[in-house]
Amino acid sequence: MPPSFSEILMSSLRQTIIIVGGGGGGTNAARQLSQLLNPAEHNLILITSRPHFVHLSGCIRASVTKEGDLAEKVMIPFDKLMVNGNGTVIHSDVVAILEDSENGGSVALSNGDSIHWDILILAPGSDWEGPLTIPTTKEETTQWFNDWQSKFTKARDILLVGGGAVAIEYAGEIKDLDPSKNVTIVHGGDLILNKAYPVKFRMDVQRRLQARGVRLLLGDIAPVDALFNTKITTRNGQILTPDLVIPCRGPRPRTMLLEAAFGADSLTAEGYAKILGTFQLPNHPKIFACGDIADLTEQRQIGKYGGHASVITRNVLALLDGKEPAETYKGGKEMIAITIGKAGGASYLDILWGICLGNWFTAYFKSRKLLVPLVRSFLGL
Repeated sequence: MPPSFSEILMSSLRQTIIIVGGGGGGTNAARQLSQLLNPAEHNLILITSRPHFVHLSGCIRASVTKEGDLAEKVMIPFDKLMVNGNGTVIHSDVVAILEDSENGGSVALSNGDSIHWDILILAPGSDWEGPLTIPTTKEETTQWFNDWQSKFTKARDILLVGGGAVAIEYAGEIKDLDPSKNVTIVHGGDLILNKAYPVKFRMDVQRRLQARGVRLLLGDIAPVDALFNTKITTRNGQILTPDLVIPCRGPRPRTMLLEAAFGADSLTAEGYAKILGTFQLPNHPKIFACGDIADLTEQRQIGKYGGHASVITRNVLALLDGKEPAETYKGGKEMIAITIGKAGGASYLDILWGICLGNWFTAYFKSRKLLVPLVRSFLGL
C-alpha cells in the first residue's frame, strides 16, 4: 500500500540522519542514536551494501577451517540493530554524496534512488586483501569461505606477507589446522606488530609464534609480485617457494566517496578522512566521519568505535537542537587480544605499567569463541 498523504507530510517534516556503512563504526553510531532519537521528529537510516554485519575477527578462522561452523556465525543479521526498531536499514551502495550547505544534502544509491540527509555520518570502513575481501551476499560469502578452506587444506607451505595481528592470527589457525604445515611470516619491522605496542609484548608474541613452529623473517620484505610467483626472493635474499601466499599488509581506508565529493584535500596523504575533534569534517559541520576512515593516531579497532559513536551521538543531538557541537574525542587506550589458535594467544592492556597476558586470558576472552556471542548481543540478538 502506498504511503498516505499524512505519512508523506510527517516524513518530510522529520530530520533525517543517514549513516553510511554497516561495519563497526556505522553499527555503533546506529545503535546509540536509535536509543536517543525521537522517531516522531527524526528519521534514522543506515545504508550498507551487505544484508548482514560481518564479524571480521571471526573471518580469519572461518576462511581456514569448517570447525565451529563460523562461516555461518560471522554473518550476523541487522534485524535487531536499531533499538526498539527506531531506524531503517537499507541494503545498497552509496555511489555519490551531494551537499547543500544550508539544507544538508543527499546520497545517490546504486539502485538509482536518492535520499535526502540533514546530518550525514560516514563510516564506510576499509578494503582488505586476500581471504578477508569478503563478498556481499550470504551465498557468495559461504562459497568464498569454502574455497579458501580448500586452499588452506591443500597448501603445505604458506607465506604470510605482513606482521600485524592478521598474519599472527592466520599463523595460529593454520597450525591448528595442521601443525606439520610450513608457515612463514615476512615482516619489514625488526619486531612483529608495530610500535604502538611495547617491545616486551611484541617479543612475547614472537616467542609464542616460534613455539608453534612459525618461521619469522623480520626486517625483510617480500616483493610486490609475491602473490603471483611460486619462487620468491625477499629483499634480504631469502628464497621462498610457498604454494600459497596470503597478503596481510593491513587494510586501506574506503574514502573514495569522500574524495570524489570534497576533493583530495579532504584526505590525508595516507588516504584517511581529515576530521575535527568532534568527528566533523572541516568546513562541513553536518558531516561526520568515524571508524576505520578517521584520521586518528590510535590503532583502528572496533573496540574503540563505541567511543567514536558516543562523541558523534552527543554532537548530532546538539546539532538537532540548534546548538554547536562541543564534545571532543580524547582517544582510546591501546588494548589488543591476538589469538594464536583456539587455545592461546597474547593480550596487551595499556593500563598501569602496561599489562601483558598470555594463553589462559586470551583463550578465555577471545580465542575460543572469537567474541561471536558478544558481537551478536551488541547487535541486539
